[in-house]
Amino acid sequence: MDFKIEKVESHNDPRGKLIILLKKSDLSKKDRVFGEVFYITFSKKGITRANHYHKKWREWFVVVSGKLQVFLKDVKTGKTANTIIKNGKTTQRLEIGPYVAHAFKALSDNTALLNYSDGMWNPEDVITYELIPAKINAKK
Repeated sequence: MDFKIEKVESHNDPRGKLIILLKKSDLSKKDRVFGEVFYITFSKKGITRANHYHKKWREWFVVVSGKLQVFLKDVKTGKTANTIIKNGKTTQRLEIGPYVAHAFKALSDNTALLNYSDGMWNPEDVITYELIPAKINAKK
């Protein structure tokens, strides 16, 4: 399955953290074309987002605040994985390749993600694939 989780470079001082989401040197040559950056929020614990995959996009995610459970499934092979990513002492970056369905479930209130994709938004490249039921009115 085409995904990986890596620690990212972080600089801490009394003012807070400076976290490097992605550097050009982290990308393969084919991924070095600029796409889009997204800031995604989850209003409360239990909210689910994504539940889709892309045929073309490769994406990188960092949790800015809170904690998320991540569900993944390679739609070609059927392989699955799930993990938890959070904002903490160390920061991890989640990379997801094409044909990997992904869903995020907030495990804390006011969770936020920073997301970079290597392509421009195209509704034809967002294929709905429900890994977990979406809960709009989630319990606290």
